[in-house]
Amino acid sequence: MALEDGLIDFHRGERIGKYEVLTQLTVGGMAELFLGYTSGPGGFRKYVVIKRILPDARSNDQFVRMFLDEARITAAFNHPNIAQVFDLGEEDDGLYLAMEFIGGQNLNQVTSACLKKRQPVPLAFTLSVARDVCLALHYAHTFTTPGGEASPVIHRDVAQKNIMVTYDGTVKLLDFGIAKAKNSLERTNVGTVKGTTGYMSPEQVRGDPLDGRSDLFSVGVVMHELITGERLFAGKTERDEMVKILEDAIPWPSVLLPHISEDISRVVMRALERNVDRRYPSGRDMARAIEKAAGGKLMDAEQRAALMKGLFAERMAATRSLLESADVTTSSQVLASAKRALQKDDGPYLPERKANALSVVEARKKAEIAKLRAEESGSDETAPPVKRSRLGVVWALLSLSLFLGLAYGAFRLTKLLEDEEKASPPTPMGMGPMVPIRPPQAPVPDAGVALAEADKDKDKDKDTRDKDRGTKDRDPDRDDSNRGGARSRKTKGEVTLFLDEPAEVFLKNKSLGRTPLVKRSLPVGQAELILVGEDKKRRVLAVPVEAGKPVRLNLKLRELPGR
Repeated sequence: MALEDGLIDFHRGERIGKYEVLTQLTVGGMAELFLGYTSGPGGFRKYVVIKRILPDARSNDQFVRMFLDEARITAAFNHPNIAQVFDLGEEDDGLYLAMEFIGGQNLNQVTSACLKKRQPVPLAFTLSVARDVCLALHYAHTFTTPGGEASPVIHRDVAQKNIMVTYDGTVKLLDFGIAKAKNSLERTNVGTVKGTTGYMSPEQVRGDPLDGRSDLFSVGVVMHELITGERLFAGKTERDEMVKILEDAIPWPSVLLPHISEDISRVVMRALERNVDRRYPSGRDMARAIEKAAGGKLMDAEQRAALMKGLFAERMAATRSLLESADVTTSSQVLASAKRALQKDDGPYLPERKANALSVVEARKKAEIAKLRAEESGSDETAPPVKRSRLGVVWALLSLSLFLGLAYGAFRLTKLLEDEEKASPPTPMGMGPMVPIRPPQAPVPDAGVALAEADKDKDKDKDTRDKDRGTKDRDPDRDDSNRGGARSRKTKGEVTLFLDEPAEVFLKNKSLGRTPLVKRSLPVGQAELILVGEDKKRRVLAVPVEAGKPVRLNLKLRELPGR
């Protein structure tokens, strides 16, 4: 069949086994994909995707074994969320697989389409797709052969490119090409890493033995990326990405986007636990956790189909044109246009996370600022990026005008601060001092002793002043606003505390709320804070509070001493 621009589709009408080719879809490094069909009596027709090993790859014994493994492992699968394999054959042109034809798009293409429309991937869509993928993985992880033998299969390459959503809203997990079954013919050499780098689990990066929980980590990466709209472990090289998987701090989605609930963030972060024993024990457990966190706000198949129709109307029409071309004579121009639409490169799917370069405290500051602006203006800070950027321009213009009017005042303020600096010893920039409370039997470094002695001297001085004023027995937590604003400010200090995971903060058995604490007013002196995280353990943090010197802390909860 001749195509426009002088191109000829050499494959149309070709036969691969019992299948007739409609068109070639893609050519990879090791295999090529075709859209084809098989016919039968009474107008019977079944469309399939045919995967055939390229001539140059036929001598690669390892790839051939992987190809055969894919057919052997998945041919026995029967699950609505797993793409089926129908047939395995061999001809002079090499081995081929006939697989279920899926009219739809993978998650890379969905995110790309949403970016082009300047809209986020709907949260209800993300959660429903992740739930269905977890159910598919649970089926594979607990697979039993028709003979009753347990034969668990680990996918090992769960990534956005291998998760499709059909135009009728069904979720399909694809490509078990590097999956490992218990009796797999293809044995991975020790130290060999297979999979899509940015979606591997830590144990997969290290080359350790894997179980189904490795796939759940990958689902966590996909969820984090779809929710935040940015790559989680992006790097310039595969090695960079592997290092990030092993070492980088993973921000809570609810920290980056305040409108994301903590329940949903907790599901994602549990899946992303580097310690495999802290993850969900099975795909079914994770699917149930997603449903519970979603609170009934999951897209059903009909709603997903409506979203896909809105995003891919052109490609749906192109697919129909190709399928109908098997029955009627279709013009070369229409076929060429349809093929280009199906093969069109969408470009980058998700941007690299700039927030990776930020500390958790900076991310939380941005979230607090966004929340305050939303409260003041009544605007929606969760609007698409183009709206947020316009709001930023308005703020920039206002800031510029204020700057010109307040230049002289800023100069005077700087002068006063410089005079105050000369009158007091310099303090280092950045995070304020932190003194964790240590058990009595543990040795305390000399610097800690000196600081403790200094605190004692300050306490003695304060007691003396209290005696002189007759206020020794007054409650230090009481607000002194009725005794004069200046005196009240001198007896309070500001503490800002950020943690890598949520925790409730107590002072003298009184709850101060959950982290992050932003500019919390505390009595001057050494505040002994009790932190209770999700694991219900009590941890202790001593914070020296001084009037006029805000303390800002950014800590890891599990590194604090217990009580």
